Amino acid sequence: MVVGAAAAAAATGGTGVSLFEYNRKNFLFDRKLRQETEYQIMDFRIRQAALWREDVKDIIGLTSVKMDTYLIVNAVQLGFCVMAFCEGRLAAGTPTWLIGCHTLCLGGAFMYLLMSVWFSMHASVTAKAYEVRLLTQHVRLPVPTWAQLEGARTYASTFEKVNATQMFRMPFLMGTQEQVLRSSQPIAPATEAGGGAVGGAAAEASPDIGVGSSGGGGRPAALPGGVADAVSIAEGGELAGQPVESADLWGLEAKGDGLYELDGTIRADPRNMRHLRLVHEALQYWQSYDGFARVSMSMGTNQLVTALAYYVIGYVLVSNRAVVACWLAVLLFMVIASALIRLDMSLTGFEYKTAVMLVTSGPMLCAVAAQQWMMQTKSSLEMVNVLTPIVYISQSFWLMFLLYVCKVSEQKGGAMLPTGFRSVMYIDIFGWIRSLKPTARRASIGGPVGPSTVGKTNVQAPAAPGAGPGVQAVRYDRGRPVPLRPEQLAGAASSIPEAIKREDFEPTTFVPRMMDDTEKELEAEERQQAESVGVLAHKRPGYIPWTIFFYATSLLIVLWSICGILVVCESLGMRNLLRVEPLISSEAEDWIETGNSLLQTEKIAHLSGGRLVPTRWPTSHAQPHSIACSDGVMVSVSRFSLYAAEMSRASAASGINFTMASPCESIEGEALRDVALSCQGKQDVGRDCRAFVLHRQGQLLSSCRLPALSTASALPGNASGSTDLNSAEPGHLTSLAMEWLGEGNPAAGGPQE
Repeated sequence: MVVGAAAAAAATGGTGVSLFEYNRKNFLFDRKLRQETEYQIMDFRIRQAALWREDVKDIIGLTSVKMDTYLIVNAVQLGFCVMAFCEGRLAAGTPTWLIGCHTLCLGGAFMYLLMSVWFSMHASVTAKAYEVRLLTQHVRLPVPTWAQLEGARTYASTFEKVNATQMFRMPFLMGTQEQVLRSSQPIAPATEAGGGAVGGAAAEASPDIGVGSSGGGGRPAALPGGVADAVSIAEGGELAGQPVESADLWGLEAKGDGLYELDGTIRADPRNMRHLRLVHEALQYWQSYDGFARVSMSMGTNQLVTALAYYVIGYVLVSNRAVVACWLAVLLFMVIASALIRLDMSLTGFEYKTAVMLVTSGPMLCAVAAQQWMMQTKSSLEMVNVLTPIVYISQSFWLMFLLYVCKVSEQKGGAMLPTGFRSVMYIDIFGWIRSLKPTARRASIGGPVGPSTVGKTNVQAPAAPGAGPGVQAVRYDRGRPVPLRPEQLAGAASSIPEAIKREDFEPTTFVPRMMDDTEKELEAEERQQAESVGVLAHKRPGYIPWTIFFYATSLLIVLWSICGILVVCESLGMRNLLRVEPLISSEAEDWIETGNSLLQTEKIAHLSGGRLVPTRWPTSHAQPHSIACSDGVMVSVSRFSLYAAEMSRASAASGINFTMASPCESIEGEALRDVALSCQGKQDVGRDCRAFVLHRQGQLLSSCRLPALSTASALPGNASGSTDLNSAEPGHLTSLAMEWLGEGNPAAGGPQE
């Protein structure tokens, strides 16, 4: 009997030991896998956050790439404008109304392009500054703390805390481990007296920061999955001790589906992702500069193309009288301007036709007016007086129509964007410009949405030996397992990023200014007013570029209108409104002293008794600009030709007949600037006439003999004095530039003054 009882006890003890070892091995094996899984979760969270940081760099980097492109294009076009101002001046004699159109268009192009450069620079610097702030302060890698790493491990001795039914569970006979776990009923953490095991439950989410702060001094952390449903959201823990669902078969692991980096519900809509919401909030501080930089560049290019059209009218039509070439060039430039409108703007059919009509009407009417002006008849001049004011009016209406078709609208946050331009579509890659509606301006912008924000708690480690995170990760309350995650342990990093206030994105936060008490009171009043009626207009991030663009365009409209009024007054005969007195006049003679002026050495008497002498030229399109005379001989130069004539009393009455001078090899193909004449000897015998022509931008001076106006004995040739008047004269070439102050030898061809 005793032997049987002893044998039964021994068998029972052996069975208990076997069951204990079996369940202990299962426990340690599961906890080992759990440790590896937790480390993988930490790695995945870091990788996910790294992808989010790449998103921030890519989105903001798009602005930097665009601004760099704008700067290059604008710099090239600004160079064109400067060259047009300096080297592309219209020739003397061009009608003033045409010079006005050309100058205003060039000035407008320079203004818009310079404005685009400034906007681009500001947008690039601002975008980079906010990128650094987001990456260094708000979008960080969730690197685990020591508490999280330690909390993922399990000590073998913690198996002693396991419920007896789980410790000695007999496979098959006692059911599955899930059935045994249900009988244990895992519960949520409860608040212990004296601030022991569990801190206070999370408070309600704050509307300012988007997430609440934990009680009991613990750091906020996400309460995953089903635990969040069981944790009380009021202090004191109303749901503490209630059954919850665990992720493992031992009831010790809480679900991690609520971890922010691994929450699939947030990824479903990119607008709910915190880092994209932060980027979108920061975008408003350079979006307007980005948009108006593109608009300004488009308008600068439009004005530059129009200025080139006016230059062609002045140079090709007025100076060279090439009517067909002028019309073809103007038509080409107008096609380019119309194509730019189609490429850059999003207009309806009616708006596009109106824009093209306003853009093309100015140069087209100006070309017609220039052609009529060249005819110099009474009817043609009357036509010019009618057409020229319309040119200025059409340009003014085009700029006013531009302000309308920009279709500037305020977006969420106060950004003012010109939605009438296609380029704006590439500012917001998510297409939020059209769908966003104004909301409360001071609401939270950084708090995540979704299950992760329901609640959170932290398990506090008691101040006792052997109570580290690895021990606290395996907890039982009144014999019931408490599911926990490493993120809920004391000292763990928060898995829910705290929300950011809108004020944290203000540009003044980069360089806070020192304020006295009065300024602080004024700022407080402004903040109160902003809370009641919204952000003040002059404080809106996108208000400044739109204001600058609006007033700059309005200024250009005023200038075109004023010039148009002056042209109308001139056409009505009021030509002395803005008459400019010459440098030396009767009023200026008071301060010009004889012998002390660099411009003149004595007082100049006004000439009187002038007489109009008609002239005749070898071609109808000759445009002479300089004239000189000596001993009854006259010479004149146009841009590429040298003319000569002999003047007598009879010719003064009937007209001076200019003819092409004999070819001079040194000036052939050169742009002639000025001419002087020197005749030596008597007219009947031995007269030698030479024209001194200044060319090549004033760098060279050529001496050309005029055989037709020189007597035979003075001409080089054979003994009889005969010479070929049609042969090219080599001429004497003298260099004037660079070294004209140095010592020269004209006989040796050296430079001289």
